[in-house]
Amino acid sequence: MDPVTIILYGVFPYISLLLFAGGVLYRLGSWLSASGLTGLYSVAVKGYTWSFGSRLGEVLKRVFLLYTLTMSDKMLLVGSFLFHWGIWIALLGHASMIIPPEQFGMPKETHKAIALYAGGTAGVMSLIGLVILLIRRIVRSDVRRLSFLDDWFALILLLLLVAVGNYQTLVLRPDYMETVAPWVQSVLAGSPRLELVEHWDFATKLHVFLALLFIAYVPFGKLIHPFSFLAMPTLWKSPTKLYGYILAKIRG
Repeated sequence: MDPVTIILYGVFPYISLLLFAGGVLYRLGSWLSASGLTGLYSVAVKGYTWSFGSRLGEVLKRVFLLYTLTMSDKMLLVGSFLFHWGIWIALLGHASMIIPPEQFGMPKETHKAIALYAGGTAGVMSLIGLVILLIRRIVRSDVRRLSFLDDWFALILLLLLVAVGNYQTLVLRPDYMETVAPWVQSVLAGSPRLELVEHWDFATKLHVFLALLFIAYVPFGKLIHPFSFLAMPTLWKSPTKLYGYILAKIRG
């Protein structure tokens, strides 16, 4: 067996998952243990009552409607909305490689049709959103000045990952459920079936490698932000009570 295949698809998946799990837990621990938690989440948001249902609704609105971005520029709102919704739908489809819907009676052809049309649409949405975000970062001088290596690396990594995924889904149309899905399941079971990897085309190998690289990198940059909701001070710390002049001005 090719040693490169062994390293990339037999060893690296576990390194990637270990970095992801350990990194996320470490970041969460550091956030929750920090004194005087604060952050951008605590400003420019709509008020809500201090109840569990209200706080849960606030999280869902921020995650799925991205309503806080309406206070920023339109390119950020449109690009983020397309990317996030596209990637969520695509990830839901990828989950079928872990738990195949055929186990619950879905015909194989129906699964393939959903993967092609729903997954393809989601992939194109995500790619368009990423292109908009890249153009915004390039053409706007204020955004460019605030861009760091992490911003460029994460954006380019996601662009490559999504572009290759779209090429697979819309052009090559490989049989994921016969080749990639068993490998994913074998990795999670602790015994990677590397003989399956030898039958993958180059695009599939590249897409899987980029996905593993993305998973490993999540805790080390701003891609960690989906998990920051779990430590958001405006959700877990009671609202600051205002008195005197400030309260009178707000009510007035």
